[in-house]
Amino acid sequence: MLMTPVCSAGSIGYHRQTTCPVCQDPSTLLHSVPLARRKRPAFTVVRAKGQSASNKSGSSSKIKTEAKEDLGLGLKAVWYGAEQFGNVVGLRNKKQRTEPQRQPTQMTRQEVLDSIRRDYGETYFFTGVGEMEAYESDCTFADPFTSFNGVERFKKNVSNLGGLLQDIKLDIYDWQEADGQLETKWRVSGIVQLPWRPLLAAAGGTTHVFSQETGRVVKHIEMWDVEPGKVLKRLLKPAARTPSSRWETLMLSLHEGDVRGVWLAASAPILKYSAPVVGVSLVTKVLTGHGLPGGFLGGIEGVSWLLLVAAFITQAQQLMKNVSL
Repeated sequence: MLMTPVCSAGSIGYHRQTTCPVCQDPSTLLHSVPLARRKRPAFTVVRAKGQSASNKSGSSSKIKTEAKEDLGLGLKAVWYGAEQFGNVVGLRNKKQRTEPQRQPTQMTRQEVLDSIRRDYGETYFFTGVGEMEAYESDCTFADPFTSFNGVERFKKNVSNLGGLLQDIKLDIYDWQEADGQLETKWRVSGIVQLPWRPLLAAAGGTTHVFSQETGRVVKHIEMWDVEPGKVLKRLLKPAARTPSSRWETLMLSLHEGDVRGVWLAASAPILKYSAPVVGVSLVTKVLTGHGLPGGFLGGIEGVSWLLLVAAFITQAQQLMKNVSL
């Protein structure tokens, strides 16, 4: 059984791992790696909100640099939507970060590798916190969703969305160096700060391609060991096994295709928000003799009446059931 060094909350300890790294289920995040597959031990970063950690690792091997590109337009649209959503979220924090001026100077391979290790210690590709000084300013970033150029755009995207994450855990279980590139393999997870608190979990690897002129990273290619669609679907499911809120109950039912459970969880909010519309409708009928004007408002009025009646009946049944217990 392998003991992997763990850095958590600023202290170094050891973490016992018992499951297989070949498993394709990213929800199993902290796997062991057989010694035969490692030249030197990789490192694990366990980082909660407001914490950071870093460790050392290294090995060498030949790597491939191809990333998957065969994704549907739907998933790509989701990525661009998430990017814009992250930009909106980023408006909440107006503080401007002062980025270091990137000089076109050369870096030794050891300097580049040390810098990348520090960035992984800050969980840079989930938080955007790392300095990323080993990257060219126009570095190409590619993943299963998209490809674009620019370190600043990358840091902006991940820092905006990373601001919604808590309890980030990163396991770097393989680190292989070659003449022109570095390949890492990782498993990462974090709790998304949405009302139902889903778990964002993924497993994959990153290829860092080095410039022959400056030695810095010119390509950053992410490859996922799980279908991106499954990762997105998992975002509908609360991380908690037992729902503790109406939102968690609603999203768990939706994830499992439980129509009755979705309605039971949604009926109370529906009752709450349809009641004012019905109230305005009643007042309008008293004053004018007819309901809300126009086809659009009239349609909202009709739907609100139906939802109000159905939600009221559901809530009354639930109340009677609870009283009888």
